[in-house]
Amino acid sequence: MRSKSGMTVFAWIMLAAIVFGLGGYGVTNFSGGVTTVGKVGGEEITSQDYYRALQTELQAYRSQYGQDQTVQQAMQAGVGAQVQQRLVITAALDDTAAKLGLSAGNAALRKAIAGMKAFQGPDGKFDDATYGSVLRSNGLTKSEFEKKTRKQLARDILQQAFAGTVPAPATYVDTLAAYVAERRGFSLLKITPADLKTPVPAPTDAELKAYYEAHKKDFTAPEAKMLTYVALTPEMMAKTINIPEKTLRDAYDKNKASYVTTESRQLDRLVYPTEAEAKAAKAALDAGTKTFDQLVADRGLKPSDISMGAVTEDQLFAAAGKAVFAAADKSVVGPVQSSLGPALFRIDGITPGKTTTFAEAKAKIATSLQQQQAGTAISSDVEKISDKLAGGATLEDLAKETAMQLGHMAFTSGDTSGLAAYPAFRAAAEKVKDGDYPSLIQLKDGGIAALRLDSIRKAALIPFAKVTDKVKAAWTDEATAKALTARAAEIVKAVKGGADLASFGKVEANQPILRNGNVEGAPDALVPDLFDLKAPGDLTSLQAGSSAWVVRLDKIVPADPKDADVKRLKEQLSASAAQGIEGDGFNMFATAMIAKTPVKLDQSAIAAVNAQFH
Repeated sequence: MRSKSGMTVFAWIMLAAIVFGLGGYGVTNFSGGVTTVGKVGGEEITSQDYYRALQTELQAYRSQYGQDQTVQQAMQAGVGAQVQQRLVITAALDDTAAKLGLSAGNAALRKAIAGMKAFQGPDGKFDDATYGSVLRSNGLTKSEFEKKTRKQLARDILQQAFAGTVPAPATYVDTLAAYVAERRGFSLLKITPADLKTPVPAPTDAELKAYYEAHKKDFTAPEAKMLTYVALTPEMMAKTINIPEKTLRDAYDKNKASYVTTESRQLDRLVYPTEAEAKAAKAALDAGTKTFDQLVADRGLKPSDISMGAVTEDQLFAAAGKAVFAAADKSVVGPVQSSLGPALFRIDGITPGKTTTFAEAKAKIATSLQQQQAGTAISSDVEKISDKLAGGATLEDLAKETAMQLGHMAFTSGDTSGLAAYPAFRAAAEKVKDGDYPSLIQLKDGGIAALRLDSIRKAALIPFAKVTDKVKAAWTDEATAKALTARAAEIVKAVKGGADLASFGKVEANQPILRNGNVEGAPDALVPDLFDLKAPGDLTSLQAGSSAWVVRLDKIVPADPKDADVKRLKEQLSASAAQGIEGDGFNMFATAMIAKTPVKLDQSAIAAVNAQFH
């Protein structure tokens, strides 16, 4: 979406951050002897700009994919090529702006720099000392930075030529809005194994063996690394730590406020312009001539407009809080003064306040303190245990000489059970090779572990006798699914022939739902299948798990162009479409611009900069 300043999502091309890396202080400079990595038209791409841009992009890549990602992995993923492409586009824009004579005056330059938050002092205003300090920490001089900023402002002028020039076609927006905002009412009949005419029979031995032969992959043990490990986690060690009663009591008293939950109430607040109108509404409510929901509708409001959610007494005006919290559940209080004016409050539910006693909190406090002390104890032993490993101690030695516990496991790729639930342990297990010497692994909860690869168990088919129960369960699930699917199809056929859907079981009528809605307890495919139906009365069926469903379309509710939500949707669709058109136009311009601008990249210079990151 276009922002207030007119910039679009394509502003990354325009170097909205002015200089790559300026958003984070302390960006270092390229220390090699290469000064440029390329030239586009008359504009040079400096090694410093490429270095800063690559450094920032590598940081972003690691933030997204993990800090353990290497530079080589990032480069293979195309990070370097993306940075180069972005710098080429920027240089081409600068070259084009220069040829067109586009430039920003001193007043525009001052305004742009003064508005940058990075250069503001404690009072929120531009501070020249901060300005100089930030630039120095990023290896820039004022003249260099101001030259870059002036170029960016010229690029912005080019960008603005594409901003909002072509509005989104009304037909396109209306069609999309009609599609997205259409709702459908429907009826559901759920079918379970109990609804089958004939229960699924028990399988014969021959059927089980045939299923086993046809699904060998499902009964094959995957390749696994047979590991020996030692581990010590706060949870393991905590069981050996005794916390004195006085320490537990002191911890409770210190944090007593956290064990007190204040009473809250689910409230609806209906505000009126004047107290007279609020009193008239309450009188109609008391007389029974209006319901609260009717009063809401009379004000032109929806339930979501008046809902306050869960509120405590201190979150309301004093008078309102006192009145509301003295009233009974499901009652209507008022009129009383609220932060928005005279209002009626409907109480939709009460969550009583509660104080957790020391006796109730004692076990949880003990566990927390035990794990804290265990973490400290483990931390103090890390160096000693690490020295033992470095000195040639085996895992078995560590289990005898320290509190670490010895264990064995068959680790398969992607395993997340036991110690493999720790990412660091899992990563070490994935990487370990035959002959690797154990090293200490730091776990995220403060625990430690070490592992050794003993052997690799090849993938192998598990003998039928050992998986008979699993084969039987899988056969039964498949047979049940087939029977449920067939039964649902029978019901659809019967209803199309004139039978009443309700004659086959309990039918649940559902209110109209949007395309992105979901039905609790039903498979995700139900709603898309519902919207594939053509007209009211049409039926479909689907099966998932141990149930099947027959779906009947009852009503199609077209999008109401007068509805406020539909109007907002159209505004969003129109803005999004206009942005897409604007982006396409700019992309065509950029493509044509680069096509007729000489581009030269010095791959040896680029390699020299890249080498700084290895």
